[in-house]
Amino acid sequence: MKTRHKFRTYLLIVILPLFILSIIYWMHLERSIQKERLEQAEWAGTVYQEYIDKVISETKKNIELLSLSSSVLYLDDKKTEHLMKWIKDTDPRYAGVYWLNQDGVSISGTNQDFFHSYLIGQDDMDRAVKTQKAVVVGSKESNNPSLHYFTIFAPILDHDKKVQGFLLVQISLDHMEKTLKMLIPDQSLMLESSDKTRILDINAGDFTGHSPWVEVPLTEVDWTLSVKMPDALNTNNMNVFLMFVFFTFFFTHMIYTIVEELIVRSNTKNQKILIDRQKIDFVGTLAVSTAHEIRNPLTGIKGLVQLLGEKHPEEQDQFYYSVIMKEIERINSIVSEFLILGKPMAQTLSLYDIRSIIAELRPIIESEARHFNIEVEWNIIKEPIRVHCTKDQLKQVILNIAKNGFEAMDVGKELRIRIYHENERAKIVIVDTGKGLNEKEIGKVFEPFYTSKKEGTGLGLFVCKRIIDSFNGTIELTSKPLKGTTVTICLPLIKEQP
Repeated sequence: MKTRHKFRTYLLIVILPLFILSIIYWMHLERSIQKERLEQAEWAGTVYQEYIDKVISETKKNIELLSLSSSVLYLDDKKTEHLMKWIKDTDPRYAGVYWLNQDGVSISGTNQDFFHSYLIGQDDMDRAVKTQKAVVVGSKESNNPSLHYFTIFAPILDHDKKVQGFLLVQISLDHMEKTLKMLIPDQSLMLESSDKTRILDINAGDFTGHSPWVEVPLTEVDWTLSVKMPDALNTNNMNVFLMFVFFTFFFTHMIYTIVEELIVRSNTKNQKILIDRQKIDFVGTLAVSTAHEIRNPLTGIKGLVQLLGEKHPEEQDQFYYSVIMKEIERINSIVSEFLILGKPMAQTLSLYDIRSIIAELRPIIESEARHFNIEVEWNIIKEPIRVHCTKDQLKQVILNIAKNGFEAMDVGKELRIRIYHENERAKIVIVDTGKGLNEKEIGKVFEPFYTSKKEGTGLGLFVCKRIIDSFNGTIELTSKPLKGTTVTICLPLIKEQP
């Protein structure tokens, strides 16, 4: 049963929280990693997009500017060829530069293989003529497999803005690929035209168009740039997760150890309370069954000792008789404490004025004070202080606390007893100037069988508290080492006598 309880506690405090927190953290880590991957892919796409747009934009501007000045060279083949070669040599991005007639046929250029070939389609030519701007053609068809490119061309206009031909530039995809790899190494990307024609790819593999790819549109042309997101999990991420699991296990296991320690302490405390209760029940049962058998012989012994004291007045004999009487009183006091433990606490209470109880008790306390050579200061208000109680038991409580004060003080000290009422409560405050108690001792003074005296039973204050509780009152003790102890008894105040 104990093993099952420990396993259940371990499961609830260590295993279950570790499992739940690990799942939550893994989901958080996945979201963070996904976000980081997305941001990294978007950043790479932005870098690539800026480069590609820059290449296209600069090329369009260059050939549009050149097309304006090329109309004067229309009939000069040598100058035209020289111009084409100069344009190609000035920019390594250009795979070839060509002069086309009005039908889109190459009539001059940097590569003899493309002479007298249709390099642009009719639809693209119509668009260039209509807009009179440079047009980008997303095609990389080539008679030479080792050479791939896409083309940008612009119309050559005369003074009347009539089309005389076209100036075409082939953009080398090999050069662009090298540049893109230098910008961000080991990054996968793909460039597609609007009709899904693949223009350029770097480490793209079998691209499906789905995650983990991020699409970035280009601004200069209706193309789409796709950038692959980095791998989802790497060694660093797994190390972070394992570190989290380790520390979570450490802290939950530490909490489990603390909880187990608290449970053990609680069980020990409850066991002690149970044992003390069993002791009290046993003592109470024993007291009820033997009280009369003990008190009857004590009464006889006490009477005979008194007779012997009267018969033998010698000082030495009187000393012995006084010792015997004190021991008889101590036995009687112990029996009385045991009887309190054995009696049911539901009892019939009577209405008394505390001042009358104190009047009966005062001579006994002052006699006891003289024995200890202690002074007693009384402070009792003149108004009646009526409470419901049992007179003998309240006497026993006050006398017991006063005796404790006498025993705690040195010769010549003073015990103060104050009787008053406050906030619908009758109060009896007994203050001694003795050795005092520390905080640990204060917490135990009302526990059964706890005593700091060599010959004490540890039941005195416990019985006092039990009696006051039966009167619906409270008893509190405050103390400071070497400064003394204050005991405050509060009872419900009865204003009018029934």
